[in-house]
Amino acid sequence: MALTDNCDLYVAINENGINLVVQHIMRQRPSLFNYATSDIAADQELWCAPVDITSDVKKYGNPIFTVSNPIPVLGADSPPVELSFCAQLTKASIDFHPGNVISLPSELNPPLQKQHFAMQFKICGAIGCPSEKDVDTIPVVPPQQGDKQTTVPPVHVKGKLNCFCLDIFVVGHFERTVILGKECLLGKVDRLDIVDIKPDGLEQNLVCYLKTTLNLVLRQKLAIPFEKMFLSFPLFNIATITLSPTPNPPVPNNPAVEDDQLKAFISMGVGP
Repeated sequence: MALTDNCDLYVAINENGINLVVQHIMRQRPSLFNYATSDIAADQELWCAPVDITSDVKKYGNPIFTVSNPIPVLGADSPPVELSFCAQLTKASIDFHPGNVISLPSELNPPLQKQHFAMQFKICGAIGCPSEKDVDTIPVVPPQQGDKQTTVPPVHVKGKLNCFCLDIFVVGHFERTVILGKECLLGKVDRLDIVDIKPDGLEQNLVCYLKTTLNLVLRQKLAIPFEKMFLSFPLFNIATITLSPTPNPPVPNNPAVEDDQLKAFISMGVGP
């Protein structure tokens, strides 16, 4: 059966193309994937993982890290104390059914199910752990008395980084849904696993947080309105050509995740 038997146009993107684009963006815009406090960002010896960049990053003075605020120490307010940190996304890849790029852990019940995709991430990070000597040098500010109001500036304490890396695996699917009154293409995370995290309670909380975060980001930031993908345009001032997604059915799955590709089937209409 031809791919256009039930539609007028057919488009597809291969997983290899997506992964190549992601690798290029990670090398061209490293600051989107690497975050740290200013002291760590400025010292390559402190990074948790090396950063592969293109020559243009140095040529044009583009940042390698996004400089972020230190992490506050909860409960310390006389004065407030902040710690350095480093967080880096070092690997990101996607694999469409039937699955031949990513080896899923047993917790995600491989092989990859039909009409599903898998993703793999590697995240490395650490916080700066101050020594006892450094902690002892932080002065204690007396509590405020009466109506006297003073602002105590935070103390940024630097320390040794004990870096770690986590391998995160995701299984999900694409669906068509309505967001803000518009039909959109949305990726959804069904299951997530973090390799070798103990105890189980800690892993379950991290999985819950990451899965919730990914689904919210996909829904709020990365949902693609179909009106951005398909359009209407005049043809020689004679008629208007309208492109829109082919319904399910007659197409079994639209979009379809199969044959290592994300496929879309498009219907074309002609009107006045």
